[in-house]
This record gives sequence, C-alpha cells and structure tokens, in this order.
Amino acid sequence: MNGEMQDTSTGNGEAGPLRFGSRLHLRALQGWGIERVMCMPSPAPAEAAPADLHPPPRSVDQKAALEQQAQRVADCRQCDLCETRHLTAFGTGDADADLMFVGEAPGQQEDLRGEPFVGPAGQLLDRIIEAMGLRREQVYIANVLKCRPPGNRDPQPQEVNACEGHLERQILTIQPRILVALGRPAACWLTGLDTSLARMRGQEHHWRGIPVVATYHPAFLLRQERFKAHCWQDLQRVIQALDLDGGRTGS
Repeated sequence: MNGEMQDTSTGNGEAGPLRFGSRLHLRALQGWGIERVMCMPSPAPAEAAPADLHPPPRSVDQKAALEQQAQRVADCRQCDLCETRHLTAFGTGDADADLMFVGEAPGQQEDLRGEPFVGPAGQLLDRIIEAMGLRREQVYIANVLKCRPPGNRDPQPQEVNACEGHLERQILTIQPRILVALGRPAACWLTGLDTSLARMRGQEHHWRGIPVVATYHPAFLLRQERFKAHCWQDLQRVIQALDLDGGRTGS
C-alpha cells in the first residue's frame, strides 16, 4: 500500500489520500477492515485559556487516593442504581496515565466483574489502545456512571448528577494530558454541551484545561463497523499530541 490509504470517493466532503506516518496505522486500519479513510479539515486551534497553560501538579499518592474513592463508590447509595447493581465499576488502569478514556456506564459483564470495559466493547477498546501504541494498563479507563443502568439503557440526568462527583475526583486525581470521550453521554458531560456526537467530533474541547477528544463508543462500532474509520481519524489527534509510535511496541 506504499504507506498510504487511498480515498476512492468523488464527493460528499471526502478528499484525497491520507498518509500515515508509521506501519502501526496501516496495520490497525487493515485489522479493522478499513479500506479508505475520509480526510476532513482540522479545526483551527483554539486559543488556550490560562487554566490550560498551568495544570495543577500531580498528586504523589494518586493510587491510594483512587483506592479510597473506589471504596466511596462501592458504598454509594445516591441514586436508585444501587438497588439493581451487582458491583460498582469504578475504573481501571494507570493512576498516573497521560491518556484517560471515559465511557457512559457499565454493561452486564462489567456489573458482574466490577471493572469497566471487559465485555466485547472492552475487547475492541483494548485493540484500539494497542493500535495507538499503548497497552490497557498504560491508560486509565472509567465511565460517567459507576453502576449499570437496567437493560443497558442510557444514563438518566439524575443518575449523572448523583455520580458526576466521583468521575470529577477521578480525573482531578489522575490529571491525564488528554481525555477521550467514548460516546455521546461522556462527550456531553466532558464538554458541557447538549448536542449530537457528530457536532462534537473534530472540535476543540477542554475539561478544566484538559483537552477532550470526542469519538464513538466501541459498542456502537461493533454494531456499525463503517464508523471505525471515523473513530481512527479522531484518535490521530491523540496519537500526535502524545507522540505515540507503534514501532516502539513491536512489529
């Protein structure tokens, strides 16, 4: 493929070849079954607010702080989800991670195991993380809600309000360099917007000075595989910002 993937479309906002700087990107795209990538203009960089330039120093005891927060979540009874959950799914990964993924809520397998993203969507997320040049244990993964909504329905506003303090403390403890919002509920919470995911993708967002990249939830990608190329395009911003290179993880 000579280091590039060719876009064969002739219109509809799709343009030209998108070149990838490492073999990792080509392997990832091939593994996902992506034959073409849409090239879209990048938004003009927004002027950083003062808070963006001076993030607070990281805690020296982040792991212990997260363990205390996890216990607080396990004891939480601030909404009705505590009546139907089996286990809370607080979060998992590196307490000092540069990259943090935020989804919407635990599913059935997460509810039974007490860890976010361990079902089929979690397996896809693991592959995405590996394609980016990282391992699951090198990032941090959490959800807006820590308890499973019945039937895997979308989080309700009162549930988000009851649970958002837990996620807020998580992020402030970890202080990642970049937040990736997986799906609309997470993107709305992190950006403060009430709009479609399509409008949030590809735009500059921040949560308390931390850049936020909005993209599709892995569960959605399992149902709509044609959107994997869009997700991979969103994640190019993360790969570039963190200077990730798949060549470091092996060929």
